[in-house]
Amino acid sequence: MVEMHGWITIRETYEVTDDADNIHAIVDDINRNLDELGYPDLKPKWINGECFFQCALSTNHWGEHNQDILNIYYLIAKKAVGSYGLLYVHDDESETDSNVFVVYKLARGKVERTVDTLLSPYIPTVEDSV
Repeated sequence: MVEMHGWITIRETYEVTDDADNIHAIVDDINRNLDELGYPDLKPKWINGECFFQCALSTNHWGEHNQDILNIYYLIAKKAVGSYGLLYVHDDESETDSNVFVVYKLARGKVERTVDTLLSPYIPTVEDSV
């Protein structure tokens, strides 16, 4: 099973400014990309003047939907370089990472992969061994 949980704060720039003129156009563009991927219910939300993206997914095996979620992180990193967030992934069928959570960190226009240290190793931190 593949489990994914993520969030992103969407920002136009990482510079301190109140003049983020293009953020609404950027979010509209992200929404168009999400529509093209076939995820009309997966949209950024505006809360107290900030834009956030949240996702959760559980699939039996790694597939197109999982890759789409990861690609959304790369898309937002490219279009809104001030964005930041995390995507936690556990894939119990992974040849190399079946006993860890992999974390994709989005910051300053880049997505970097690392292994989580809080919930890993999955066994015995989250579950008992068989």
